[in-house]
Amino acid sequence: ASTENTKNADPHFSWLATTFDLSAGYRRDKLNWDIAGNLQGSNPNVRSELTWSELTIYQLKLANRTVIKDRVYLRGHLDYGTVASGNNSDSDYNGDDRTQEFSRSLNGVDGNDVWDGSIGAGYRFSFFGSSMVVCPLLGYAVSEQDLNIVDGYQALTAPPATTPVGPLPGLDSRYETSWKGPWLGVDLLLSIPCTDSSFTSIAVVFTGEYHWVDYDADANWNLRTDYQHPVSFSHDAEGNGFVAGVKILFEAKNRWGVNVGMNAQEMTTDPGIDRIYYADGTIADTRLNEVKWRSFTFEAGLSYHF
Repeated sequence: ASTENTKNADPHFSWLATTFDLSAGYRRDKLNWDIAGNLQGSNPNVRSELTWSELTIYQLKLANRTVIKDRVYLRGHLDYGTVASGNNSDSDYNGDDRTQEFSRSLNGVDGNDVWDGSIGAGYRFSFFGSSMVVCPLLGYAVSEQDLNIVDGYQALTAPPATTPVGPLPGLDSRYETSWKGPWLGVDLLLSIPCTDSSFTSIAVVFTGEYHWVDYDADANWNLRTDYQHPVSFSHDAEGNGFVAGVKILFEAKNRWGVNVGMNAQEMTTDPGIDRIYYADGTIADTRLNEVKWRSFTFEAGLSYHF
């Protein structure tokens, strides 16, 4: 009976413990894709390549970690970000391996948004009086990006391209992506109790996830009169990637806390389909060689423990 009473008095053994984190983040993204001249991946092997680089994103993130009966572990997050700035380049080639470049535009990125959501569940294993906790997880994640291309400048033109070198007035194209699929991961938590400070403990949480993704995207190339609008072409592919992060939690005696952390991720697709919708109603398919997305986020915020 005395052992059971001790457990009930200790909040670690509460049947439900949950923590909410609200944080603001600074994020840098890079997204690029390229297509071939045909479905076989040739003529040439890289026909066109688009890159969004140095994307500066400011985001808000709401995250939750919940433990049920000291064993079942749940965590999830939802974030929304605004794209503040970035660069875009668009190149076309007549030769294999990015040779015989005949068109290149250098453009700006300004506005639109991104959002991400993820949820996972697993089992909690504690060691050394719960100073170390390991949680294998199974989850599902969705990420979307709404990117634009503005302030265009045609930097290179050669036959068969006819666009003259100079500004591209009226450029306002969009590329909207969706990455979704299951993941396997693990959380490792190391906790250090504090007795001589305003904090009850300092915890470090390491996270790692391996993702399988279904990728699709729609584009609206507003200056291409030979394409349909608002969907000029679409992309479809499958791929994989990883997410890794670390967060430091400073937990106070009044249930409030402070957290700082960083996350990195990289997603890459296998070859897929690039489908072009022409203004005359015809449709043409070619090979989408690869899409790659890299992201790094630094975030800081407040926590509250129930």
